[in-house]
Amino acid sequence: MNVLKRFIGKLLYPRTLKFTNNLKDAFIEAVKETSQFDASVKDLSQTWLAVCPHTYFSELFLESENWNVPFVRAFERSDMVDAQGCYQLTQAFYLRHLFRIISQDAKYKKHSQETITQNILSHLNVGTEILALASDFERAIKNMASIQDFSMFYVEKILQTQYPDKNVLDLILNSIWMESDSLFGLNVFTSESIKRAKYIDAQVSSDS
Repeated sequence: MNVLKRFIGKLLYPRTLKFTNNLKDAFIEAVKETSQFDASVKDLSQTWLAVCPHTYFSELFLESENWNVPFVRAFERSDMVDAQGCYQLTQAFYLRHLFRIISQDAKYKKHSQETITQNILSHLNVGTEILALASDFERAIKNMASIQDFSMFYVEKILQTQYPDKNVLDLILNSIWMESDSLFGLNVFTSESIKRAKYIDAQVSSDS
């Protein structure tokens, strides 16, 4: 029965299938590229620039739970284009978090932001773009009244790629801002996702 449902879904939602396939391709490419990073930052970078961005985006926009219905609905009704661009934004979102953690968490002091940056420039085809987006995120958070608004800033950046009509985009975003439970859920989800990335780092370190 599940196989039949998936088959029918592919027939009814070719746009979704194309997007998820393109997103998976971007993820696979990121895994390949980060595997070329220096040994000192390779595992860290594969977690924060490949695995976790793919998981975060998929769980937020493509997999419906009670708390994230407004986000999934907004994305389902969009053009569902530019999977690579969405993935790059999510990579930059995670990179901004990683750089903050390196500067603030004693357990991450051994990692060099400069080394990660140089590897991104050397091995990622879109490394310059990702670093520029991460800088945009950093500038944005410095101007925010509340840190809780940061995840919604990311959501807005993603939906800007999907809704070229600003009037339509504003309506979509306003409807999401009205969903207080979903906004709270988004902040919890982001926090737990960052904790998951740090947990993966700890497991890798203990195995090495």
